[in-house]
Amino acid sequence: MFFKKENSQTNSQATLDASPQEMPQGQLQDDSSQDLATQKQAIASQQQSAMRPGSLVVGEGVRLVGSLNIPDMATVSGLIEGNLTAHALFVEKTGEVRGQVDCQLADIAGHIENRLQVHDFLTLRSTAVITGDVFYKEIAIEKGAKITGKFTRL
Repeated sequence: MFFKKENSQTNSQATLDASPQEMPQGQLQDDSSQDLATQKQAIASQQQSAMRPGSLVVGEGVRLVGSLNIPDMATVSGLIEGNLTAHALFVEKTGEVRGQVDCQLADIAGHIENRLQVHDFLTLRSTAVITGDVFYKEIAIEKGAKITGKFTRL
């Protein structure tokens, strides 16, 4: 990347410098700092949303068995064994869902076993492990995600 380096004699002259030594500490050399800020905002929003009525948080070490219908958002760090219907689903790295999943939005960093149907947007993180058929409208897959099954666009 190129960075603007101010000339100490005049402010009207500037040169481009590709050296990373000119970067102030704590700043990234590319746009990933903006991506990180966006991700932090999304996480903060997710945490606030989890406290809204109609949301479910399954903590690490918690096991739920049965069919669940969540009107708003489900955040899974533990284990759900059974079918899950939710507006939005977040499966953390330690989270696992064994059953059919039907939702509008999904962000998966953990494990899904069985059918996954996402009617709007699906994000598969690098740590995601999907075993089963996936149905989606739009999808983003990070490098490293592991998928065994058939993909079908809705």
